[in-house]
Amino acid sequence: MNATTDRPSAVELDEFNGLLFATPVDRAALVAALRRIEQGLCEHAHDLDQSGGLLDEADKARRMSLAREDERLREEMATLLREVQTFRQAAANGADVDDLRRRGAVLLAGLRGHRDAEAGLLLESADTEVGTGD
Repeated sequence: MNATTDRPSAVELDEFNGLLFATPVDRAALVAALRRIEQGLCEHAHDLDQSGGLLDEADKARRMSLAREDERLREEMATLLREVQTFRQAAANGADVDDLRRRGAVLLAGLRGHRDAEAGLLLESADTEVGTGD
């Protein structure tokens, strides 16, 4: 298992949620929060590129299914990063608030789901390592 930063953090995602559904929407604060999330995703992706993924080579060799999930999550992160960038631009350029909220809710669910999937992969890897996942 490789150590990586927890980005974007749960606090950053909660902030995004609060800003997204505030009345009225503070676009400047929303764009700033999205920039932080974008930066966090970039840093996390860089860390994963440097370490070769969430799992170390021994974990990947022991369970090919975990190795495939690790790679899938890295690809999904790249997609989420593009989606955050596109959404940030839409928020900055005055997109309709209702549309922003709909699209933002989907993006937020994707970001949270990705965090959960990464955590699940690490837990499954740890279970396999100590023999309880066999």
